[in-house]
Amino acid sequence: MIKCVVIDDEQAAIDVLINYIRRVSDLELVGTSTDPIKGFDLIKSTNPDVIFLDIQMDELSGIELMSMLSHEIQVIFCTAFSDFAVESYDLEALDYLMKPIPFDRFMKAVKKIRKFPSSSEKIGPDEIADDYIYVKTESKGKILRVNFVDIDFVEAKNNYIAFHCGKKIIMVYSTMNYIETSLSSSNFKRIHKSYIIPISKIALIQNNFLMLKNCGDQIPIGKTYKTDLLNLVNHKLLSDGNNYKFDC
Repeated sequence: MIKCVVIDDEQAAIDVLINYIRRVSDLELVGTSTDPIKGFDLIKSTNPDVIFLDIQMDELSGIELMSMLSHEIQVIFCTAFSDFAVESYDLEALDYLMKPIPFDRFMKAVKKIRKFPSSSEKIGPDEIADDYIYVKTESKGKILRVNFVDIDFVEAKNNYIAFHCGKKIIMVYSTMNYIETSLSSSNFKRIHKSYIIPISKIALIQNNFLMLKNCGDQIPIGKTYKTDLLNLVNHKLLSDGNNYKFDC
C-alpha cells in the first residue's frame, strides 16, 4: 500500500482527493489537514509515501513545507495557479496537478508514485542521520531546519533561544534545558547557563572564556560547567609525558 496525506486549506479540495484516493486499491489515506503547521506534524507522525499538497496557504506555503521534508517523501502539488510550476520541479516534486483535477490526470500522477518504494521499504528510524533539528521561529508559522554543522553556538536571551549560524541568527521561543536535550549529538556541550557550544569548533580556552572557529565572540564558561568541559579537553591534550592537565 502507498500511504497518502492530503494538505490543503480548502476542505472541498481535500474531499475531491479523498474520493479519488478511495477509488484506487493500492492507495491508503492516512490523514488530511487544512492547516499546514498541523499538517507538518501529521507527516512526522504518519510517515507517508506521498503528500498531495496545496501551494498557496496562509501560514506556510506548500513550497516552504516541501523544503522541510525528507527526500524520501514524494510530493504532488495540487493548485489552481500555474505560477509555481517551475519552482516545484526545481524542488523535484513528483507532479503538478491543476485544479479542478480530473480523475484521469490524478491517475497519471499515481502511476508515477508507483515508481518509488513504499514506506515498508524505507530505511528505519535508527538509520536516519541525527544531525539536524526543526525549530519554530518567532515569526508566526515558520518552521526551519537547523543543521548541527551550521551552529556556531546557542545563546539564551530572556524567553528566547538564539541559534548563531554564521551571520544568521535564528530566534526560537524555548528553554535552554529543552534545547540541550534536543541537541543529542555528542559534539554539543553546555558550558554556561546561557550557552551551548559545539566542541569541535573550540579554537581557544583561556581562564573563564573560550573562542570558537570562524566566530569573533568570546564565550563565558560557567563555574558549574567548567570541570566537565576541561575533562573533555584533557582527553585530547598533548603533553610531554609529565601528565600536565589543562586547568586554565
